[in-house]
Amino acid sequence: MANSNNWGEIYKSTWWGDKAWSANTLFIDSAPPGFGLNLLKASEDLNTTRDWSQFLISVAANSTDEAAPNATDTAEKLTFTDEPQSRIQQQIALEANTTYTFSVYAKVRTGTKAFRLRNVTLKQAQQFTADTSWGINPDDGRYSFTFTTGATARTHTLSIQNAASAGTGEVFFWGAMLNEGATAGDYVKTDASVGGSAPAPDYSGFGDAFGGVTAYYSLRQFTEAETLNAIRVRRSSDDTEQDIGFDANGDLDTTALTTFVNADVDTYTSDFSSGIDGLAEVRVTASSVDGISDGTTSKDDVLKSVLTDGSNTHSVRKNGAFDLSNTHNVSFEYYIPSAQTIDSLVVRTGTGTDGTYTFSVVGSWESETIENWSPSANSSLSFHCAVGGNISAIDADGDVYYLKNIVVTQTTADGAVTTFYDQTGNGNNATNSTSTEQPLVVSGGTLITENGKAAIDFDGVNDYFTLGGTNDAGMLGDISVFSVNKNSISGSSVIVSTGVMQSSYAPNMQWGINGGVGEYIGTTSDGTTRINEAVTTANYGSQVLVSMINDEDGNLQMFADGVGSTGQTAVAPMNDANFALEVGRDSGGQRYYFDGTQQELILYASDQSTNRGTVTTGGGTGIEGNINTYFDIV
Repeated sequence: MANSNNWGEIYKSTWWGDKAWSANTLFIDSAPPGFGLNLLKASEDLNTTRDWSQFLISVAANSTDEAAPNATDTAEKLTFTDEPQSRIQQQIALEANTTYTFSVYAKVRTGTKAFRLRNVTLKQAQQFTADTSWGINPDDGRYSFTFTTGATARTHTLSIQNAASAGTGEVFFWGAMLNEGATAGDYVKTDASVGGSAPAPDYSGFGDAFGGVTAYYSLRQFTEAETLNAIRVRRSSDDTEQDIGFDANGDLDTTALTTFVNADVDTYTSDFSSGIDGLAEVRVTASSVDGISDGTTSKDDVLKSVLTDGSNTHSVRKNGAFDLSNTHNVSFEYYIPSAQTIDSLVVRTGTGTDGTYTFSVVGSWESETIENWSPSANSSLSFHCAVGGNISAIDADGDVYYLKNIVVTQTTADGAVTTFYDQTGNGNNATNSTSTEQPLVVSGGTLITENGKAAIDFDGVNDYFTLGGTNDAGMLGDISVFSVNKNSISGSSVIVSTGVMQSSYAPNMQWGINGGVGEYIGTTSDGTTRINEAVTTANYGSQVLVSMINDEDGNLQMFADGVGSTGQTAVAPMNDANFALEVGRDSGGQRYYFDGTQQELILYASDQSTNRGTVTTGGGTGIEGNINTYFDIV
């Protein structure tokens, strides 16, 4: 590792350029400490999987197609698949608060090809475009990316990765290097490690194993190498929105989620400087006054309430102070002068069924806080005058009480999902901007879960997402759909659908769960054919992994927890750009909504029959096995 001593440090090194050393050989480093040392392994053996892990990429070793910059056949040909996460990567322990430069030689045979050098751990990258030449000099065919580590020494993952826009293509690489400093040092060759295997990545997601995904909506991270968010969440207390991503394990960052949603938000702060601030008067006359003194303390901007109308209840009320599903704190100041009939203040909701709090100090200004109040029947906040704590039948016209600095703070909230992001980078985000139609991921301050993992809850009434507005991305061709769901009703419950909005079924395609049965309904464009393809699943309230394969060549099959139906004649999916493509409801005229939770939805606009795999207890193979391993459904 890098040395922090002065320049001119004497080193003994297994490599100094291409020079070997013996026990009696010393080399003098006249550069800054660490500068010129290659911290990577297998710098000319990028195919060595015990040092370089490979994801959705093929690597040809010692390619004779293109000579390396040193005229040898040690260049490697990396062929990227059409995935932004296509890459090779290596892990290495780095010091804290240190600048490093990651560099490599690259060229293509014809044209150009973009690629990225990336620090996966820091979520930083730089994109380059390789052309048809390379050279020995750093400025001629050598590409370098500089980064600075954080405050803690740790293992970092460095990748040679496809462009952000993906695209297939082959690039010849040679001489991967990582050195300390803000510029690439003179290239130093390193050998591959002798034994062991490439360390497992911090997190290996679905996208690290399977390519060709058209859209990926999930509460787990798609791939270790890409850093898109999972969802955008609206906090119900003040309608503020925030993107939520993932933790180091690839799980939804539920700590960030619940911290954001349950942040203390002042939903009401009184201002009596120029009036009664919208409070309702109930058999009192309220006004704004200054200079109200209890004999010791004088206060301005005070609400004065004078009793009227004889023997009744008397109060001032803030309507809509609570949202009836969350927890609140209420603070205020009050003053009841001495020598009056009224001798206490009662704070409650309009009906009094959600808590009643009595305060009985007379003759002085007092400050009070009611904590963790969770009204569920009435949203108003009322301040009643009382006698002995009793608010009824008080006949004391002219008596007075004062209030100041009323603050309602919502301490928990609902977290509604406004956007379910497509993590493939294809931009097919699932969205709904109407607050009353957004499913929840946090309800009443509590994270919604299935089997211990976060889930999105659709209410079965009007919650849904639209994918890009219409099917303008051509997302449905030969189609495979994979989903993890928990259905809570026995009726029709649509997971994803497309079709024209009309009262009939034609033309329309919907796929979902109907009373514990996986169900596909498709209709040809002329409306003459309707197909119902069903798979019996567990009870409708259970979690289930459902998939549908429609290859548009006459083969249609559904699977529930790995158990398949008998294939029937398939229906060509609706690819008209004017048709809505929706999650959580039937986009046709029937308007069936999904009632339950969803955790993951994967769309392939291609037949994935050969990659579907199997489901076994706790895991399996292929696509469905990958899903089951993570969500542990079966």
